Amino acid sequence: MPNKGFVCPRCLERFYVPYWQDSAGQRVQPPAPRRSAWQRLTTPLRVPEQPGSALSTEFSAAMGDARKLTAVCPRGHGLPPDYLRRPTVVVGVIGLTGASKSTYLTVLLDLLYAGALAPLDISVEMDEESADRFEVDYRQPLVVDRRQLPLTPLLLEEGQSPEPLTVVFRRSSRGAPEKSMNVVFFDASGEQLYRKEDLGRFGKFLYVASAVVVVLSPGVFPGLASTADPGEASIGLARPTQMLVNLADVLRTARGLKKDAYLADVSASVILSKADKLRSRPDFPADALRDAELSLAVLPQLFEEVRVNSGRLVDFLENNGGSNLLTTLLGRLPDPTVHAVSATGSEPEDGRYPAITPCGVLDPLLVLLARHRFIPREGLELEQALAEWPQP
Repeated sequence: MPNKGFVCPRCLERFYVPYWQDSAGQRVQPPAPRRSAWQRLTTPLRVPEQPGSALSTEFSAAMGDARKLTAVCPRGHGLPPDYLRRPTVVVGVIGLTGASKSTYLTVLLDLLYAGALAPLDISVEMDEESADRFEVDYRQPLVVDRRQLPLTPLLLEEGQSPEPLTVVFRRSSRGAPEKSMNVVFFDASGEQLYRKEDLGRFGKFLYVASAVVVVLSPGVFPGLASTADPGEASIGLARPTQMLVNLADVLRTARGLKKDAYLADVSASVILSKADKLRSRPDFPADALRDAELSLAVLPQLFEEVRVNSGRLVDFLENNGGSNLLTTLLGRLPDPTVHAVSATGSEPEDGRYPAITPCGVLDPLLVLLARHRFIPREGLELEQALAEWPQP
C-alpha cells in the first residue's frame, strides 16, 4: 500500500483503504486477493470439490459476488476501473475568475482526445462520469458551439467538490511494458485563496494536489492594462500576489513543511493566458507563443526552449510592472516554468468565438508529465534547480 494513499477523483478526499460495495450499493468485505502466478498454475492440478458440497457452493457464490463488487471512496463515490493500480497526479488549475482557466482546460483535453500526444506514443481516455460531464459542460459549448464558457463560481458549498475531471494517460513503447497514470484536473476560482473566510473550504482540495497550473491574465499587469477585459484592470496585482502566497503556504502546510522549504513532490507551471492579445506589442517575445513539433527525439530541445522562453516571459512581465508578483511566484513555487498560451486564438464577439485556434496549450502539460516521470525530462534541469534552491 503506497504511503501517500489514494485520492478520490470525485471529492478529492484522501484515503488509505478503499471500501467496496455490491450491486445493491451495500458495503461489503473486500474481495479475495488476486491469485499469484503460482496459484493460477497449480489450481488446475488440485482435486476438485465434490459437486454439491457446501464448500464449493460458498466459494462459487463468493466469487460471483466478487465480480460485482465496486471499489468506492469512504464517501461512496465509485472509483474508475483499475484506478487504484495506477499512480495518480492531482492537478489544480488555479487562477482568478476570468483568467480563462476553464477555457484552457477544455481546449487542452479536446486536443488530447484528438491524439495530440500520439507522436510521443501517448494515448488518453477519460472515465465515463468525467467524459459525460466534459462533453455537456465544456466541449459542446466551447469547441462545438464556440460560445464563451460561464465564469467559475466564486464559492463552493461546504464539502462540495470543484468537479474534477479524470484522465488516464497510457504510454507504450517497443520492448517495454505499458506505462499508465491517472491525472485528475480540478478547476476552481482563485478568489478562495486570498479571502481568509473561504480558504478553509478551497484549501482542502489543494492538500492533495501534486501539481498546480497557475493561470494569469495579462490584463492584471499594469503595463498590459490595454489588453484587460472589462473590469479586469481594476483587479491589480495585489489579489493575484496574495493568491500565490496562500497557495504556496497551503501546499507546504499539507506536507508539514516550513514556509521556505522546497516542494520536492509538487510540479508548477504558470500560464500567461490570452497571449494572442500581446502579439502586436514590440516588447513581447512573440515566438514564445508557438506550437512546437512533438517527438521523443526533439523532446530535450523542446524543454530547453521552454526554459529559454520562460526566462524571456519573466523579463517581459517584470518590465510591465510585475516585479512583486514574479518575486512571489519564483520564490515560493517549486521551479515554475512560465508559458505563453492562447486557448482560442481570438476574442469572442457577442459571446461567441469566430474560431477556436489554440496555440501553446500543450507545453505546460508536457512539463507536468516530465516532472512526474511519465516522459523523459532531459532538458528541464530539475537536479540543478534543486541543488541551487536555498536550504532551510
